Amino acid sequence: MKIFALSDPHLAFSVPDKVMNCFGDVWIDHFRKIQMFWERLVSKDDIVIITGDISWAKKVEQAIDDLHWLHCLPGKKVIVRGNHDFWWSSTRKMKYQLPSSLNMVHNNCVQMGKVVFFGTRLWDTEEYNCDDIVDWDPRKCRIQEKKKGEKLEQQEKIYNRELERLKLSIKTLPKSDDVLKIGLCHFPPLDHKLNPSRASALFESAGAKHVVFGHLHSLFNTNGYFGKLDGVEYHLTSGDYLRFRPKLIAEVED
Repeated sequence: MKIFALSDPHLAFSVPDKVMNCFGDVWIDHFRKIQMFWERLVSKDDIVIITGDISWAKKVEQAIDDLHWLHCLPGKKVIVRGNHDFWWSSTRKMKYQLPSSLNMVHNNCVQMGKVVFFGTRLWDTEEYNCDDIVDWDPRKCRIQEKKKGEKLEQQEKIYNRELERLKLSIKTLPKSDDVLKIGLCHFPPLDHKLNPSRASALFESAGAKHVVFGHLHSLFNTNGYFGKLDGVEYHLTSGDYLRFRPKLIAEVED
């Protein structure tokens, strides 16, 4: 069984006005690129991790077309929420609405055979950032001013709450060491220079061998960022960073 990852698909079948082309030619027809590479690489017995920014929909009912599109692609899927997933609803409603091949990580873990997935969305924080590897072209996106005062306080409040959610997820992990633990988050859990953080410390202490995340777009180059720290491999898997080709994370026996 192979485990792949592809984050930030930004699907918009129900909201076709939400196009990503303004962020570069790589986003032109990106749905077709995802499908082409996915069907070429992934089999029905494989798993694909999608770490957030799944759909531009505002409500789960509106996201059904996007979720069903993912469902029809080969393999089982494990998802975590992104900062643009406004459609993400209560756990009870999500379990009812999600297609059968999609499995959500939210204050819990998901075990499939000898692999277990856990994590949370995370958030921006003053503890670390990756700003110097992002090409902030003002013609493509709005440059955010550095947060101060109440906005900064609110940012750190959300980040700290996400760390607590990560701890909740970790508490649900099986006690057995005979499983491969893969951590998931949307925001990076540390900077691209691999300086330790509170988030990376939690993933490491939980026994993660891999941590998969996305969120970062329009990077200056498409290789050489992140890597291994203290036995944990950190994988940036944003769609445009991978040119929409799912990345092989691990391969395990069924």
